[in-house]
Amino acid sequence: MTASLLTTLAQDSGPVHGLFFRGDSAWDKGVATDGLFMWVFWFSTFWFVLLMGLMVWWVYKYRRRPGVPAKRSASHNAPLEIVWTVVPSLFLGYIFFRGFHSYIDKLVAPADSIELVVKAMKWNWTATYPNGGVSPDVMRLGASDVPVFVMPAGRAVRFKMYSDDVIHSFWIPDFRMKFDVFPNRYTSFWIQPMQAGETHWVFCAEYCGDQHSEMAAVIQVVTEAEYIEWVTRIGQVGGTPQERGLVVARKNGCLTCHSLDGTRNVGPTWRNAYGNPVPLADGSTIPGDDRTAWDNYIRESILDPGAKLHAGFPNQMNSFQGQVSEDEILWITAYIRSLSDHPLGLAALEAEQAAAGEGENGENGEGENGSNGGEN
Repeated sequence: MTASLLTTLAQDSGPVHGLFFRGDSAWDKGVATDGLFMWVFWFSTFWFVLLMGLMVWWVYKYRRRPGVPAKRSASHNAPLEIVWTVVPSLFLGYIFFRGFHSYIDKLVAPADSIELVVKAMKWNWTATYPNGGVSPDVMRLGASDVPVFVMPAGRAVRFKMYSDDVIHSFWIPDFRMKFDVFPNRYTSFWIQPMQAGETHWVFCAEYCGDQHSEMAAVIQVVTEAEYIEWVTRIGQVGGTPQERGLVVARKNGCLTCHSLDGTRNVGPTWRNAYGNPVPLADGSTIPGDDRTAWDNYIRESILDPGAKLHAGFPNQMNSFQGQVSEDEILWITAYIRSLSDHPLGLAALEAEQAAAGEGENGENGEGENGSNGGEN
């Protein structure tokens, strides 16, 4: 089915829609998931009915009769065996590649997407916005209050997720998307809310303890103007994540070994690092154009500097495990990203500034970074 046909069917109602078709996802990539689900359902139904029907018919036709000797079964039929191996494999290949394509579409976020840092913990979610603000809004659910995450309609929103304790799973049923959230690493996916005024539920889909069923959140979709006004209001005192990252870097002595102007120092320079491939001492590479890979690389390098050594730089860095918090790691990452002229870094920075309602203020941050590089 084409995407347009899926969208049309998704808008229909009635017994056919309710009983036999799922196409009411909140965005087009979810509708594609529904289409594949129904394709697999009807494909399985067709073959189940056909094979079970043939089985019943053959059981009746070739039943044992008194006085009639049973026919000897054929021991081998090469053409038949090839057909029933190759034909199902072709269908399974189609299902795999179509599903894989849809899955990758939901993982690789547009470069200008708004990034929300989602932290999971027993038994709650928090979301930190590009300006460092954390949503203060809650909604009553049963006997507990659950957080409300405000998002703009028509904008791609990327979730960068990590856990404070055990494995959780961030599940948004209306978008047909869920992904595990782990301690000690980042995972990500993205959605694009389409209609202002919509409300979507978030649940944890990985059992995480006795209050697992209460671990919920609400996504409230608003217009972009309302979002800018709201996210500006919740911005915390202390500057942007990039500015806080610079403070943390100076406090922990990072700039002693890492230059900001591209010159070689004890450690690799931070200038134009983010978004470019990193050759490692073991011959592998941290890929460019992959925000999740880069964010995990920075985090791991801070907590376990010897895990992935940049080629040409021996490890002379001590671990900062227990010395910097998860929030401070996120701020340092944001600062390193702001120093890059790579399209991945620029697009992320522009999206953060736009999402934070900064407008033209981003020029001031760039100027400050430049002066810092000169000082170093």
